[in-house]
Amino acid sequence: MNSVQVHLALTHVPVILSFVGLIMLVIAFFIKNSTLTKTSYILLLVAGVAAMPVFFTGEGTEEAIENLPGVSESVIERHEEVAKLAMIAIAAAGLVALAALLSARWQTTARVFKVVVLLLAVTSGGLMAQTAHLGGQIRHTEIRNGIALQNGNENAGGNGGNGSQQEKDND
Repeated sequence: MNSVQVHLALTHVPVILSFVGLIMLVIAFFIKNSTLTKTSYILLLVAGVAAMPVFFTGEGTEEAIENLPGVSESVIERHEEVAKLAMIAIAAAGLVALAALLSARWQTTARVFKVVVLLLAVTSGGLMAQTAHLGGQIRHTEIRNGIALQNGNENAGGNGGNGSQQEKDND
């Protein structure tokens, strides 16, 4: 298995686990369920660990695809920049979640960790979503804003001139 295969095979794992962990933690926060809290901590820890091979295989993946037709270097660079922040955030969330698991028997410490993990989970969840979106744009040109906008304008113009003036001004 090469770096591209590892990157593609694992890329969704930290994204999904960070969202599931975040949702579970939010629910646990409101219903005050310690089992759900601990489970969310474990998911966030696993998301942090799973993000490492995804992040570290990114450079090899970039080298393998950067010269392919339709691949934009600027989209890759934006993806890489946000991925660095996402990696830091999910790693921090995972480490603090581990600390929270280890200090669960101390009430005050556990409450502080719970809030910190929640804040880091929200941050990492947003960054993971943005990283995933930008990563998708690398090979799926149909979701790039400029392409989608251009295709929308072409379709509007192809309807016998029924496109609005604003659509014509955007051309």
